[in-house]
Amino acid sequence: GLALDTPPHIPEQLEAKSQEEQQYRYLVIIDIEGGANDRPGEDEIIELPCIVIDRETRTEEIRFHRFTRPVGWDSYLKDQPNSRKNPDSNAVSFKQALGELQQVLEAAGMLSQSLCVTCGDWDLKTIVPKQCAKSRIQVPLVMNQWCNLKDEFNAFYGCKVSGMKGMLSRLKMPLKGNHHLGMHDVSNIASILLRMLKDGATIGPTAERDEDGGMHFKYKASETAGKRRD
Repeated sequence: GLALDTPPHIPEQLEAKSQEEQQYRYLVIIDIEGGANDRPGEDEIIELPCIVIDRETRTEEIRFHRFTRPVGWDSYLKDQPNSRKNPDSNAVSFKQALGELQQVLEAAGMLSQSLCVTCGDWDLKTIVPKQCAKSRIQVPLVMNQWCNLKDEFNAFYGCKVSGMKGMLSRLKMPLKGNHHLGMHDVSNIASILLRMLKDGATIGPTAERDEDGGMHFKYKASETAGKRRD
């Protein structure tokens, strides 16, 4: 489980940091797009972008991106004429995209040492389990534990920001690209993460889902998290 209270002794802080660096060398930044609305087709994930940072070398190791096709679209389009379909679309099923991401991490020898990093709890607490249920697949083990970077940011810098743009502003870093474009968002989050590592922040798990679906949070403020906030 997650330690809710860490004594402020320097040796224990250093020991915890060392353990996290060894256990979670690879930080898998994910920022889901889609799924925030309740209307059919808009309640599913449409983009799975990811950047993997090597904590030890502080370098970007992998970029992964897939557009994903809602399950509801397949059901709707199945009996529609070809004129209603787009054969040139490169969108794949969420099941395929998720499987390919795991294969990439496994092939690189990173999966067992990976910690997912998100900008908030919504991505892995709410929408990924919801999409997995629609896609009739299990939530991957690596996505049952994650770091909500906003929580670690606020705790480390002693502030209270509510999103990616707030973190960038606090660090006096520019927003690069367009907000809510998947790869642009994970690139900006990666910049924040690398700055935090440089400043000495400990990046570890802040949320964990147990086998029964129960949630455990390092920071109590996250216990009510579930709606998307940017």
